[in-house]
Amino acid sequence: MRDLKNKKLAKEKKTVMTVKKTDTGFSAFSQDYPIFTTENSVLELVNNAYDARELYFEEEEFKFARSDIKIEFDFK
Repeated sequence: MRDLKNKKLAKEKKTVMTVKKTDTGFSAFSQDYPIFTTENSVLELVNNAYDARELYFEEEEFKFARSDIKIEFDFK
């Protein structure tokens, strides 16, 4: 079960999703929560990242704005 403190923090701060290029497309993941997704295009990946966060916090029954996720690109 997730820690109540982490749930409260999720409501109060942005989730940072790091996007990286892979051999098959792109992946995005959060350092703070077990939220990740993969896709062939960046646009689809970003949309999936929003959906993945909603799904992860679905039990808490609160919704996030798209502005609550910060997308960082790591294309080294």
